Amino acid sequence: MKRYLSILILIFSIALIISVSIFGILRNQTKKSFKKSIIYSGENVFLNDSLVNKLLTQIIHDKFLKTKDSLDLNIIESELKNNHFIEKVEVYWKFYDFLEIKIKEREPLYILKNEKYYVDSNGKSFPMKKIKKDLPEVYTKLSNDNLNMITKFILRINQDNFMRRELNKIYFENNEFKINLKSFDFNIIFGNSKRFKEKVEKLKVFCAFQNAQDSLKNYPVVNLNYLNQVIASKSLVYEK
Repeated sequence: MKRYLSILILIFSIALIISVSIFGILRNQTKKSFKKSIIYSGENVFLNDSLVNKLLTQIIHDKFLKTKDSLDLNIIESELKNNHFIEKVEVYWKFYDFLEIKIKEREPLYILKNEKYYVDSNGKSFPMKKIKKDLPEVYTKLSNDNLNMITKFILRINQDNFMRRELNKIYFENNEFKINLKSFDFNIIFGNSKRFKEKVEKLKVFCAFQNAQDSLKNYPVVNLNYLNQVIASKSLVYEK
């Protein structure tokens, strides 16, 4: 009798331990479940919630995305930053059970026409996708130095409303710029970035004069390199 009683007590004890363990695990999982929200800083053109969720699933197995304590936020941030279209990302707990993912997309500043890449205001290139945005096209040999110089040039151009609207194409070689405008047929030898403001003002004045006088429409090339003057000629060489 005592033997059977001992066996029953042992079975009951084991059953109790298993029940308590299962209850604890289920209760713990319930506590650790969470919700998440994806917020975009600025306009999101290349990404959406569906794509970001796919990225998250690739980074961390789906079952781990449902439990709070299994997440390493630094890993998530680091992996998301590897995406070509993401410039900045922050991953943090807004509340105890609410994960917030804040994403800033790269914004294209111009197009590298030959390579079919966008470049942003930091000089970082990333793959092209079809978007409704009018961007200047750039032709140059691909290098970090060239991208940095071109990016700085376009950022300065964009500070002037007229030039930002009109800039169409840029040819960059040997540290010198040649540009085309949208509303004017002539080609422009801009040279390097020295006397930048002076050159921009001279070009704007020439454009205004051409609009007013038909006689100036017969010059295919305009050179801004000369101090305090614009040289317009039919015979200047303009190599693209």
